[in-house]
Amino acid sequence: MSAALKDERVARELGDSDPRRRLLAIDLILSAPARPLSDDVLDALVGCVGAAQKTIQRRAIDALAAVAVAGDARIVERLRGSIVGDDRRMRWGAAYALAQIGAGAFAMHAADALCEALSDDDGDIRWAAANLIVRLGREYPVEIRERLIALGADSDRNARKMALYCIRDLRINGAELLAVMERAVRDPDVHVRLAALAVLTRLGDPSGAAAKLALGCLESDSDAGVRRAAAVALGNLQNSSPRAAAALKSAAADESDESLARAARGALERLEKR
Repeated sequence: MSAALKDERVARELGDSDPRRRLLAIDLILSAPARPLSDDVLDALVGCVGAAQKTIQRRAIDALAAVAVAGDARIVERLRGSIVGDDRRMRWGAAYALAQIGAGAFAMHAADALCEALSDDDGDIRWAAANLIVRLGREYPVEIRERLIALGADSDRNARKMALYCIRDLRINGAELLAVMERAVRDPDVHVRLAALAVLTRLGDPSGAAAKLALGCLESDSDAGVRRAAAVALGNLQNSSPRAAAALKSAAADESDESLARAARGALERLEKR
C-alpha cells in the first residue's frame, strides 16, 4: 500500500463511528510518532481531541503530544486554533493536550478553556483543569490570581468551589480574597463552604479576619461537616481568642457529634501548644 493510500485509510479510520477503529488508528500513530503525518491525518487526529469517549480523547492527546515532542510544530498551531473554537469539549481537550506537550506550548492562552472546565459536569475534568490552573498560576501569578478571584463569585457553584481549591493550592491571599471568603462561607452550596474553609485553614492572616469567618461557621452553620471543618480551621489558624476557645470547648463537649467533638479537641490541643 502506498504512503498516500495508507494516510487516507488512517484519516478515515480516525473519523470512524466505531471507537475500536479510531483507537487502532491512534495506536498506529503512537507506534511511530516520528513518522510524518499528512495534513488530513493530523486534522483527523486533532478532531479526536473533541471525542465524546474519554478513551479516544485521552489516547488522541497522548498521540499528539508524542508527535509534537518528535518535532512536528504543526501540532501546537492546530491545538491553539481548536482552543478558541465552538466545541467546549474540544476546547478542554486542546488545553489539556497543550499542557501535556509543555515546553512553551502551554501558556496563558489556555486559561479561558481551563477556567471554563472548572464548571464542567464531569468531576474528573474539573479536578484536572484545577491542577492545570495551579500550574499556570505558578508561572503567571498575577493573571491567574485575577481570574480565580473573579471565579470565586461566579454564578456556577462548581466554578466557585474549584476556584477556591485553586486559591488554596496557590496560597493566594489579600484583601480581595477576604471579600470572596466572606461570601463563600455563607454560600448556599455546602461544598463551596467546605472549600472556603479549606482556604481559610491555610490563610496567613494576621488581622484575625480569617479566624472570625471560621468561627462564625463553627457557631452557626447548619451542616455538621462544615462545623467540623471550621473547628479544624480554627486550630490551624492558631486563634486563641476567648470567643474561639469557648466555641471550641462547647463543640468538644458535644455528645451528639463525636466527629465534631474530636475535631474541636484536636484544635484546642494545637492552641494549647502555642
